[in-house]
Amino acid sequence: MQTRREFLKTLGIAGSGLILPVALSGCVTAPSTPSQPATWKPNAWLRITPENDILFYLDRVEMGQGTMTGLTTLIGEELNTAPNLIQVITAPVHKDFINPLYGIQITGGSTSIRSDHDRLREAGAEARERLRSAAALRFEVGIEKMQPVDGYIEYNGARIPFGQLAESAGQLSKPKFKLKSPSQYRFIGKPGIRLDAAMKARGTGKFGIDTQLPDLYTAVLKRCPVIGGTVKSWQANGADQMSRVKKVVAVPMGVAVLADSFWHAQRALEKVTVEWELPALAQRSSADIKTEFARLAKEESGRSTRSDGDAEDAIAEAAYPLKATYTVPYLAHATMEPMNCTVRLSDDACEIWAPTQAPDVCAAVAEEVSGLRRSQIKVHTTLIGGGFGRRLNVDYAVEAVHIAKASGLPVKLVFSREDDIRHDFYRPAAHTELAAGLDARGRITGWSHKNVCPAILTWSFQELAKAVLPAWLPDGMVSGTAGLGPMLYGSMLADPPSTEGAMEYSYDVENVEVSHVQSDPGLRTGFWRSVGHSINAFMIESFMDELAEKAGQDPVQFRLAHLSHNPRMAGVLKLVAEKGNWGKPSVAGAKQGIAVHPSFGSYVAQLVEASVNGNEIKLHRVVVAADCGRIINPDIVVAQMEGGVIFGLTAALKGEISLHKGVVEQSGFSDYQLLRMNEAPKVEVHLVNSNEEPGGVGEPGVPPAAPALANALFAATGQRLRDLPLRLTS
Repeated sequence: MQTRREFLKTLGIAGSGLILPVALSGCVTAPSTPSQPATWKPNAWLRITPENDILFYLDRVEMGQGTMTGLTTLIGEELNTAPNLIQVITAPVHKDFINPLYGIQITGGSTSIRSDHDRLREAGAEARERLRSAAALRFEVGIEKMQPVDGYIEYNGARIPFGQLAESAGQLSKPKFKLKSPSQYRFIGKPGIRLDAAMKARGTGKFGIDTQLPDLYTAVLKRCPVIGGTVKSWQANGADQMSRVKKVVAVPMGVAVLADSFWHAQRALEKVTVEWELPALAQRSSADIKTEFARLAKEESGRSTRSDGDAEDAIAEAAYPLKATYTVPYLAHATMEPMNCTVRLSDDACEIWAPTQAPDVCAAVAEEVSGLRRSQIKVHTTLIGGGFGRRLNVDYAVEAVHIAKASGLPVKLVFSREDDIRHDFYRPAAHTELAAGLDARGRITGWSHKNVCPAILTWSFQELAKAVLPAWLPDGMVSGTAGLGPMLYGSMLADPPSTEGAMEYSYDVENVEVSHVQSDPGLRTGFWRSVGHSINAFMIESFMDELAEKAGQDPVQFRLAHLSHNPRMAGVLKLVAEKGNWGKPSVAGAKQGIAVHPSFGSYVAQLVEASVNGNEIKLHRVVVAADCGRIINPDIVVAQMEGGVIFGLTAALKGEISLHKGVVEQSGFSDYQLLRMNEAPKVEVHLVNSNEEPGGVGEPGVPPAAPALANALFAATGQRLRDLPLRLTS
């Protein structure tokens, strides 16, 4: 540590231009003047003002999953400052805020805590030690006597605000620091108030759809009924002459009406007629897609994504072989806030306001559409009314920039609910062939899992590549590289999102074969909450129940017998069986089903109690046991597990997107229904106290829900339901 004399000498040399040497780019101490002390920014996430405002730049979006609270808690813990005393500001697009697990600035994959846990705590700890050192120099005592508490350094009854120490702290060399031990935690692992709760309850939080600018016009877009179609010709038919309509313009993907309200724009859009250039998808319907998937499952071996031992021989030689076919449909995201994007475009600048999970991808596609450079584009990320992976795609930004460019006006593009359901990036449909063999003791000797489904990265690569590739590359090279998605993931590479959850098959089996047959009918696909795990957990955990029945064993004990090498997965299975009183339903006439699945670094088991009256399914109770490693805020974990259960059960009972000649048949909540309050079960969540590295919580609650319910329905009716959504037959 510098002596006080050396420190004062440093200040004398530096004068009024105070530059803090930091590893992160763009993070400096703002120059001070005699009347205006410096604002200190010790790293990319923190800024401390002379007024003692502690500002945290949130580099992940808040879409209801609790990142605002969880990540602020990490900073607050090391600063020993209550999270509610820290002001949260959404971070801009900048390379300092890249998600290190993905290489771009996105929020997804249940990675917010996992990607930022260490670096945010280290950022807070370094700032803390700089402030303590500055205070120690001021008091001319040892640093060990300086105690940070809620925005102040306390010593011997005195309290100095962080803000008064900020300028001097910025002149110190980088200190050595230690992170707090669990025994020292004030906030981590303890319940706390959600920082976004008050703003949402009071209506002061700003979502993308709330964006208002001077002279802003609302835009609605008539899109081709078949996704991927383009405009051949069109007629306004007087729409441009209607009251409060400003303009009608054509863009590559449709015809837009701009008006001073959504209602007036939507009314005018009804008059517009378009002749479309239809894609090949217009020749496809759900029935023939299912037939095609089934044919390929029989005829194609697929691309192997895991091959341990010799599964084929092990199954063929098993005492008791078993085979089954499972299917799941396409699914929409159905977020509460429909897609929207606001754009203000000029000759030398483009500003975007968007509820997006991928702000730098928005910037990349805006660069391509507008013709500007990346440095001329600014993205403002707003609160998000539900993401679930839908807002990792940025079609809404592409469309909005096109409309702003064609009209010359600032525009807010808003999807109707019908647009939202019919122009999604859907969770893929899948057809899966499973086979396994049991020995005479009822142990699995071989396991084979073959998925036939579209590749997700075929579609997403086209957008994501534009953000990953350097901004200085020629536009043609960027577009050309981004367009390689269908070739890369159609004929050269396996698609990890489609096979995740199957590749990581976690039971003790020596001979395992997992393969993927890529078949793309042309309906665009995307990341849906828990992605491939939502598909493969249903197949695996339903089939494990089938094998338990074949072996004549209890489903819980059968699983535990195959989990000797996976104590965390076994642990949540035992816990849910205990807390759910396995074998003894809480409601007369109800039956129980169970499932367990690891995903995103966490382990979740669920026990479902359901009863059946005729073909009517009644949900009574869901018990959840979750091991997500070190817990930051248990209230948020519980909320995410509860939400994941409802999301998963909705898909299990109701979710289905169907096609007729390429057109999505569903158009709103009347025919793409969600689980209603009167249908929802009681949900109990039990958390494992763990010191393991933090896992995800936003998605792992979804995968076990459908198989646990399907297994309960088998116990209730004897019907083994292998297709989603679950439908009982008389």
